Amino acid sequence: MATIMCTRNLWSAIGGRGVLPARRADSEGGAKLRAWSARELVTRPGPLLIALEETTYLTVVCPLLPLPEFLVSFAASLGAELDILGVPRAAIEIEVGEILERPRFAKNDNRSLLGSLNDVAFHADVLLEDERHLSLRGLQKIQAELNGMPHVHHEPAFPDQAVRLLFSAAASA
Repeated sequence: MATIMCTRNLWSAIGGRGVLPARRADSEGGAKLRAWSARELVTRPGPLLIALEETTYLTVVCPLLPLPEFLVSFAASLGAELDILGVPRAAIEIEVGEILERPRFAKNDNRSLLGSLNDVAFHADVLLEDERHLSLRGLQKIQAELNGMPHVHHEPAFPDQAVRLLFSAAASA
């Protein structure tokens, strides 16, 4: 089961209702990418979602839409990035399915991850500085660039390498 830990601003922007619950331990489902920290990024071309996965630091960048389209946008961008990284199709379907069919929303409880998410959002904002219009191809390019950016005190430091390792280890197990 995928948990999407939201900032209050993101929860409001996607039309979330009520108070975000605390994150619960998760052992259900076949997804390997289970916990995401997510925030909104207001840019000149329009609002975006920036999400960072807790174990790999994989970054997803996509248009920020209200629920339920939010989940479709997030899942499609995740699927596209996993495909680019060479993750097997069956594994991509599991990861995307967890976001579309069994998402759980919660408060951000990992301050270190949230700090890294804010750093990634800053880099995304810099990459988008001169953009007046965004295409999905342009967002994919930015997303790929962010996934090739190292994170200090994280091993492996590069999210794209961490994802490849995670899914190659799963395939050989």
